Amino acid sequence: MNEFFGYKGGIQGVWWASIIGLIVAVGSPQLEAQVGPGTSSFSANGKIIAFNGPELTFETIRGPVEIRLADKTVVVDEAPIEYSEITSGMYVGVTAAKQPDGTFRASRLHIFPENQRGILEGHRPLSSAPQSGLTMTNANVEIVEDLTVQNIRGHMLTLKYKDREIKIFVTPDTLVVKRAIGDRTLLKAGAEISVSASRDKDGLLTAAQITVRASAR
Repeated sequence: MNEFFGYKGGIQGVWWASIIGLIVAVGSPQLEAQVGPGTSSFSANGKIIAFNGPELTFETIRGPVEIRLADKTVVVDEAPIEYSEITSGMYVGVTAAKQPDGTFRASRLHIFPENQRGILEGHRPLSSAPQSGLTMTNANVEIVEDLTVQNIRGHMLTLKYKDREIKIFVTPDTLVVKRAIGDRTLLKAGAEISVSASRDKDGLLTAAQITVRASAR
């Protein structure tokens, strides 16, 4: 994804926050993490209301939130691609639901940049909805097969993480995205975003990373 080349060292901590946001995000604009008094971390999804200079206001399910952008705030552009572009050897993160036959059907797939290979590798319940049956899998694509399942044509991916494998079905309806470093011109009213920020002792929020979600295009 043009992707963080040259950023691996300086952006690593920010990127971890981004990936945590990806794991818990289902697509609806909602507060996703610690936001109460005395906490230092903040993560939320929402829609931009206004962006004036360093101040950005966005709407979440719990109401509007104001954050400040600093010089080191990273803006990430999330761009959709065709599911047919998924190939073996890619490292991906997939949100999916388990099917009766034991396979999984993907609702969203994120292709990691190569310099983030191995990050948060594994298979786990989606943390924002642990009772929903949705899962998040970060793994390497081992095999891509063209298959028709219940009259739906798609790709059956064999994903390998650590010493295990899982099969996940990707359809034309699955949102497949790549990410690249963007700039602040992307921060327009109406854009859907994911925010990772820190809270100072006065309660002010400063964004570490803002991802402009592909679903907003």
